[in-house]
Amino acid sequence: MPYRPINKCLPVTVDIRLQHRYSDIGTDLSRCTHFNKIEVLRLLQLHYMLTKENTVPMDKFQFIQFMDIFLGLRNVDAIDKIFLLSCETNKELTGPEFVKVLSMVLKGTLPDLINFCFEVYTEMVRSPKYIKKEDVLLMAKRNSMKMCKLMNMEEYDQSFVDFVMAELDKDRDSRISLEDYRNAVHENVAWLQFLGQILPSSSRKEAFMKLFTNRPYINNIQTTAAAMTRKNRESTARMKSTASQIDIASSTSFSSDSTGLMINRGTPQGTMSRRNLAVSDGNYLTLF
Repeated sequence: MPYRPINKCLPVTVDIRLQHRYSDIGTDLSRCTHFNKIEVLRLLQLHYMLTKENTVPMDKFQFIQFMDIFLGLRNVDAIDKIFLLSCETNKELTGPEFVKVLSMVLKGTLPDLINFCFEVYTEMVRSPKYIKKEDVLLMAKRNSMKMCKLMNMEEYDQSFVDFVMAELDKDRDSRISLEDYRNAVHENVAWLQFLGQILPSSSRKEAFMKLFTNRPYINNIQTTAAAMTRKNRESTARMKSTASQIDIASSTSFSSDSTGLMINRGTPQGTMSRRNLAVSDGNYLTLF
């Protein structure tokens, strides 16, 4: 079967050769990521363009540059941990690993992103299961130093920590577990990135995805959050309806894991080049 060129940034012969090389892995990745096979092939080719043409691997420095240039992420501490979590060898991000991490940050569902962001945060504070009160204070100080180097931010930092622990640490054990974090995000999706930005903005996601797909962009975070809100409202309405029908003296209760139960409150060497991905006015070329 003849190949159809899918990447206009590459010579046709190179595009066809890479399609053949990546065909099997493209099929596998399309089954375990949020991308279809054509999108996977284009992302693998993008990885090829960003590494082979620069004759350098996608190491940690290159990955940090990529996330900054293409997705507007400048939280180096977080990007460093994303690299460590995504890269099996801790030395070079391979094409398949590149596709998988982009699948998460670009199109991950809210439940997946809750686990992903919590893992990044716990790596940042060097605690595998919990985020302790002192960890929140440390991260607050780091962020406030970036925000303002002239003002005394200690009072602000402490107020922020007290607010975070009051909202997230429901069992008052001075630490935030994954379950605490998940419940907080379900209540208000703004808590997803409460210790610093990990995910690109919707506008940057949409702009980058136009490089390799013509499918319309869908904000999975907002979509899932809206579904959760709707489900919680429906659950609350059912609970109120049920409560009105039972005797006040009854002892009906709901377990903490009940489905839908409402949460308490109502170009130099080593520098990434964009030569084949940008036109003179700075706008990215699409790969198709």
